[in-house]
Amino acid sequence: MATGTADAIVTTTPPGTPGSPAGPRPRDRVLVGVAAGVAAWLLVVLATRLPFGSPLGVEDNGDGYRLFCGAGLTPNTLDGFASWKNGWIASYALGPPTCADPVPSSALVIARASTLLVSGSWSPVVLGWIYAVLVGVVVGLGAWAASAAGLRRALAMAIPVLPLAAATFPRFFVSTYSEPAGLLGAVAAAAGVAAVLVTRREHRAARVTALVLTAAGGLLATTAKVAYVPLLAAAVLVCAVTAIGVRHTRRAGPALAVATVLLAALPVTAALDRQQQFYESVNAHNLVFTTVLLELGPSAAADLGMPPAAVARTGDGYFNDEPRPDGQAWWENAILDHPGDTRTAALALLAEHPAAAARAVGVGLQATTFADLRYLDSPPAPPSTLSTTSGDLGMSGSRQPDLSRALNDTGRPPWLPTALVLVAFAAAATARWQGRAGRWSLAAGLSAATALALVVVAVAGDGYYEVFKHVWLAAYLLGLSGLCLVGAVATGAVGLVRTRRG
Repeated sequence: MATGTADAIVTTTPPGTPGSPAGPRPRDRVLVGVAAGVAAWLLVVLATRLPFGSPLGVEDNGDGYRLFCGAGLTPNTLDGFASWKNGWIASYALGPPTCADPVPSSALVIARASTLLVSGSWSPVVLGWIYAVLVGVVVGLGAWAASAAGLRRALAMAIPVLPLAAATFPRFFVSTYSEPAGLLGAVAAAAGVAAVLVTRREHRAARVTALVLTAAGGLLATTAKVAYVPLLAAAVLVCAVTAIGVRHTRRAGPALAVATVLLAALPVTAALDRQQQFYESVNAHNLVFTTVLLELGPSAAADLGMPPAAVARTGDGYFNDEPRPDGQAWWENAILDHPGDTRTAALALLAEHPAAAARAVGVGLQATTFADLRYLDSPPAPPSTLSTTSGDLGMSGSRQPDLSRALNDTGRPPWLPTALVLVAFAAAATARWQGRAGRWSLAAGLSAATALALVVVAVAGDGYYEVFKHVWLAAYLLGLSGLCLVGAVATGAVGLVRTRRG
């Protein structure tokens, strides 16, 4: 987080005062920015194996159609489908949009732009190269801004970039999901925040660039998927509290924050309206049967105005293999006819039982330990492969006891994400007394809080249904939080050594 408090923590002498060192030469800063951008681009390219014969991507679980139909793409497969092929589809035919109302997403804008670069057929590999270039651009701009306080400060860009070294996150760039645009937005926002933290208010151009990166990243992520709105909130907060210049320090940042909110208002409202129009019943069903009845027990059915027969559906998601209770009056009344009222009542029940709500959020946090989403295959699928009905019921859905099995089989400490969030919050709360290390503790707290908010939105929005994929971006932010905590410890250790030597 970039705040006045963070500025107070950094006590370096401002440039231009007697005895202060001269700032880096503009040419050197440009070279540093270019080098950082190229390094980030190359990291994504190698992590996804784009130059090789079998790049890493993400198998379509059925969500991809919502996006690629609007880009005029048709899978070149034997059965004409792209989902559940034990791999991702490497070739699509180009043509007019095949759906009247595609998902409103910034990822769709990027996908449509990518189709202009090819003719005849299209591949998600094209998207992979585009996203790799865009990552390089935002990291390069962040490094240029950070270098205003010294060329070595550009190393702060390592924090948003390092998690991309593993294919866990960048392989989504080779896919037809909306998630890759959300990840790009998160990288841009993180690069902007890192640049804010290592610069001072006197570095006007650098901080303006950093805040534009932060705001643009939050806007890009939120318009990719409306469930990523916590990233927008974090970006707006950073812009609102960051000082720029020695005069009128409270105007530029807040003005950018207000502009970002105004720009986001229309697309976010449109996305919410579409979500309610097409998926309100789906979300209400998933919240009630995969989470509320599971965590609160059979008595919750009566509280929601449902008969005892509803308890038998506990743990079943809307799109699970078992048929939905169509034709049963109680289900159609609660889920099809009044999904908004049912969802509101379900959330109110969770609010009345904080322990159950905490367990639900804990499940969402635990799901971030499986961010590699192994149930969505990485290699390309042969065109002759036929689609299966569904993927792993524990990971792609939430039917019990399959979800519990998937959570237990991650092989990673289930308590680690929650512990990381608590440590990051404690570090941020004590940042004022940590000297130079405090800035990184603030960043760790901001990243952890945003990740936690993403988890809450995911669980409250769709219950445990496909929770692993829904909290995937939160896993990236928790990775950033952990790296910031490492940076805080390293900075504190260096300061302690210098103090003892001094």
